[in-house]
Amino acid sequence: MREIYPATPFGKQGEVKVGYAPALPALARQNHETAVTSSILLLTHDTTELEVVAVTATAAGKWLSQAIVDSSVAGTSVITAFGTANYDFIVPAGTLRRVVVPIVTNVQSSGSIMGVNRKFGLYPAVAFKTIVGIGSVLTAQF
Repeated sequence: MREIYPATPFGKQGEVKVGYAPALPALARQNHETAVTSSILLLTHDTTELEVVAVTATAAGKWLSQAIVDSSVAGTSVITAFGTANYDFIVPAGTLRRVVVPIVTNVQSSGSIMGVNRKFGLYPAVAFKTIVGIGSVLTAQF
């Protein structure tokens, strides 16, 4: 099994501390104010998890491959309309959600030193949009 995600903290008795952030500082932090339109968040080369907070309004997130980010801005839009929705996950208003960055591609080899995100083929970007109303999306990368 590949150990690519930060270890879950544990207590003195060896019990897993459920719901805790990794015992390490965030790699990057962002605040997308009034995310009525899609906001693209480029992940660091070592990002394997996100902590996401939707402030005042529910937010929808969509994972973006490098090809989508490079190809066009239209492909990065998060759509929440019935029948054409393309979001991958929801963060309810006023809640914090931990999200593991999924694998987008199977990298066959890594010939040079690179971050764990690129080495294991994880998504390099995510887009957020609030569903109804105006709100903020706060993120921390681990």
